[in-house]
Amino acid sequence: MKTKELKDQVKGLSVEELVARLADAEKNLENLKFAHAVSPIENPLQIRTERRTIALLKTELHAKVTEIVKEQLKAENVTLETAREFLAKNSFAAPVNLAMVKKLISQIN
Repeated sequence: MKTKELKDQVKGLSVEELVARLADAEKNLENLKFAHAVSPIENPLQIRTERRTIALLKTELHAKVTEIVKEQLKAENVTLETAREFLAKNSFAAPVNLAMVKKLISQIN
């Protein structure tokens, strides 16, 4: 699949679909690496392509989760003082830390 087509397809996926595709891509990369270690695979560039696909999926997942966090911060009117409690009561599909939440709060205000 061409990179442009893949980027357009990934942009249309939901967070749950991105997480599922990411897990599949990581498993596929693991299998490719194992197969290549045992006996050289026919097209070793598949490994690079799969790594880049994983990077694209992670990038889009991070962007979508950041937007979700930003919307929740606005809706719940979270301040810098209550950011830690916000993180404790919410869980997200991608890693979200206190520094990221504080940065988003400062962007909102």
